[in-house]
Amino acid sequence: MFQGEFSNNMDEKGRVSIPAAFRDVLKNCHADEKIIITRSHNTPCLIAYPTREWKRLQVAIKDMPANLKRHFIRAVITPSQIFSPDRQGRILLAGVLKEHASLSREVHFAGTGETFEIWDKSSWSKQVEAALVALQDFELDM
Repeated sequence: MFQGEFSNNMDEKGRVSIPAAFRDVLKNCHADEKIIITRSHNTPCLIAYPTREWKRLQVAIKDMPANLKRHFIRAVITPSQIFSPDRQGRILLAGVLKEHASLSREVHFAGTGETFEIWDKSSWSKQVEAALVALQDFELDM
């Protein structure tokens, strides 16, 4: 399970290191260390899927209404790319993905369970502030 928050800097070539904790999850809990990274359809970030979760997403898409399915495929499936981190755990993100998330130097990784998100660090801070405001009156019954 991907959990925790980590920040890394993107180098001058546009490479960024996947956090070691997330690489360990890929190595120990998934059949391979490949990840599929694509746009989020509803937030300015990228989502990284292990192969198994990517297959689950594709199955879920099949049941979408045809008009939404077409939009979702264009927005999420089309820009997706498969990555295998190099020996230092780095990946080179494509321009279209970096543009969607407005990634520059400081990149923030956020675990979300079966996937993880990749954010511009300042965008992540604003998103968390908004989430905390939205949840301030919410109580979880446990």
